[in-house]
Formats: sequence, C-alpha cells, structure tokens
Amino acid sequence: MAVWTVYLSIFLLVTLNASVETRPFEKNKDCGTCETGWTAFGCRCFKFYNELRTWSSAEFGCLYYGGNLASAHSHDEYIFIQNLIRRTTHASTPAWIGLHHVDESSYWFWSDGTKMIYKIWSPGQPSNGKDENCVEMNSVNGNWNDLACSYKKPYVCVK
Repeated sequence: MAVWTVYLSIFLLVTLNASVETRPFEKNKDCGTCETGWTAFGCRCFKFYNELRTWSSAEFGCLYYGGNLASAHSHDEYIFIQNLIRRTTHASTPAWIGLHHVDESSYWFWSDGTKMIYKIWSPGQPSNGKDENCVEMNSVNGNWNDLACSYKKPYVCVK
C-alpha cells in the first residue's frame, strides 16, 4: 500500500511540473519564439505598452502578462528596446523600465530580480531627488532618469 502512495505522489509531482512548464505566460525555452504581440531579443520577449500608468501600475500590468517591467543588460539590448518604442510612437518616447530603489537608498535593482550589470544614466543622473525612486528610459540623450514613481508614462515589459 505504501509503495502505491509513493508512486502516486511521484506521478502527481511529474504531472504538476509538466503543466506548470506549459503555461502560456512562461518564458519560451526555445529562445526567439514569443507570443503574438511580443518581440524577441535573445531568449527574452519584450512588449511596449503605449498607455500611461504609474510605475507600480505598469509593473502590475507586466505581472498580469507573466513578466516584469523591462530590464536592460547590454547596450545592444537597450537599443533594441528603444527601437521597439520608436516603431510604435515614431519618437524616443520616455517610458518606464523596471529599475527602481526603495525609499532613499542608493542601491538600484531590477523588478525582475536580475542584477544591474549595465547602466546608461543621463548626465547628472541619478539625481536621487525627493521621491525619485523609479527610472524612465529615453530621457536626456535617450538615457535613464530617476523620477517620482507617481508620474504616468508608457512602459516596456519583458518575460
């Protein structure tokens, strides 16, 4: 009887793991194939939303679609994200990305949990002004700017 319990437990674990791996919002394992409306760069999929939201509302929107606000880990990836926005707006439209920090700390981190290995701040940024805890891209010279998370901007998601 105990052997059947073990077999049944293993069967359920394998079945549950298989169903989790095939959820529609999981990152694609075959690097380059993205859901309709999303665009591939390397093994990640990006989407620009040209609707105005606060930073936290934008992050919630990305979470709803199985991602996070976008992180950029190389200059090529950042240029790709800029071009993704430019294809929709025909301009270097400022947009939320996932870089932020809590309160007045000086440690910036990505909302998707990845390490900050690339940075492209606008001159004089981050200024760490009062309540400037979130980051927009396409600021001065097309680079990053820290500002209050309560501003409403378009945003870019990644998964």
